Amino acid sequence: MQDKKQRPYAPAPYRASEDAARRMIWQSPFALIVSPGAGDLFEATHTPLYFADGSPECSCLIGHIARVNSQAASLTQPGSALAVFSGPSAYVSPRWYVEDEDVPTWIYQSVHVRGRIEPVPEGAEMLALMENIISQSETRIGGGWELSRIPRSDVDRMMRRIIGFRLHIERISGVSKLEQTRSAANRAAVADELERGAEPDRFRLARLLREV
Repeated sequence: MQDKKQRPYAPAPYRASEDAARRMIWQSPFALIVSPGAGDLFEATHTPLYFADGSPECSCLIGHIARVNSQAASLTQPGSALAVFSGPSAYVSPRWYVEDEDVPTWIYQSVHVRGRIEPVPEGAEMLALMENIISQSETRIGGGWELSRIPRSDVDRMMRRIIGFRLHIERISGVSKLEQTRSAANRAAVADELERGAEPDRFRLARLLREV
């Protein structure tokens, strides 16, 4: 059982199963990777993190950051790190409820992944990692661009500017706060209001609310 101190805060109705948390990562791979820095400081960078084999069942995430990033020092040696994935989110006004009126709230999905960093060596292994990341990124948009389309000299120049790493998953915790403590009528009303609004994630959240 996971140590409660190692999990993001979430009342029982909002705790996502590990399978659901993994699907959230697969759907929203852009993450904040956090690792220890100098002294008592922490370093953090936003970057996409993908399952190494493209499957949500995988036990390893892969990513990269710029070599000039000060966080590169902590990701080029073995150590622990935290990856935070933020899914869709939106503010909910109390006036949207049809059966009662309560305080405002915020609905959202997020996942915390704690694990062990494994630096990826330069050369063929690093090139393969970047080809994997690009392939998964292109697949998400229905594209097919490949590194082979640009001169090898440009590829080599890019590779010198980045570092790659694997994050071996040791603990994964998800939160899916989607008005589970409200009535179905209230959830439906919130979904309707979201669809009429301007929140960037409104249609995805409306669908999720109706699936609760």
